Amino acid sequence: MTLQVEAAGDALILTLHRPDRRHAIDRALARQLGEAIRAASAEPRVRGVVLTASGDDVFVAGGDIREIDQLTRDGSSGAEILGMFEDLAIIEQGDLPVVAAVQGDVFGGGCELLLLCDFVFFEEHASLAFRHAMMGLSPAWGGIARLCERVGSLEATRLLLTACRIDAAEALRIGFVNEVVPRGGARDRAIALVRQLSGIPRTSVSALKHALRGVREAMRGSSPELERAVFAQRWGGPDHRQALDAFLRRK
Repeated sequence: MTLQVEAAGDALILTLHRPDRRHAIDRALARQLGEAIRAASAEPRVRGVVLTASGDDVFVAGGDIREIDQLTRDGSSGAEILGMFEDLAIIEQGDLPVVAAVQGDVFGGGCELLLLCDFVFFEEHASLAFRHAMMGLSPAWGGIARLCERVGSLEATRLLLTACRIDAAEALRIGFVNEVVPRGGARDRAIALVRQLSGIPRTSVSALKHALRGVREAMRGSSPELERAVFAQRWGGPDHRQALDAFLRRK
């Protein structure tokens, strides 16, 4: 089972479980995530979703490289990867707050996943890197605009152009995460936040979440379309193909 679902009081916990792929996101996992969050929204007793992963090494390694490689070899335009956002978008667009409990390193598309979440708790040993440039690509799921919103354009430029890896303390300093917690503590901290939110009317939390999203979307303007166009231009190009081949040779 690639997505484990369990209840913890008012929280629904979704645990990514693809250890053989370092919890990389493929189309099937994205679809399961979307379905689980939509189902949770229909349950009045659920007040928030906690998103985490099994183990303590990696949270999300990014998009599934083997699936991406096969798509490029099949002549795909990249539309399948862009289309995954239709499932992932419910994290940001749904009624329930989504809290990321990050218990390991995060790369590429995993960082974009965190940008869709309402809260991010990061364990002290974890790190993150936007590795899109190293893979010959640009973000596919609205990561550029959301990263600028979260950390500002200067830090966004540094993270995207250099593909540098930053630790938990640095992620907190630039405002990418809400809190850094001890190793093994992110899940409990996320559950505690959902418990705190349960003291506020569910409709109020939902209304404010939608209002915040509406303001951010108005500020983004046409940036989502621009980002998707750049991704499509980069997809399957020489840099992308070379990066895929190098990655698969290492494996």
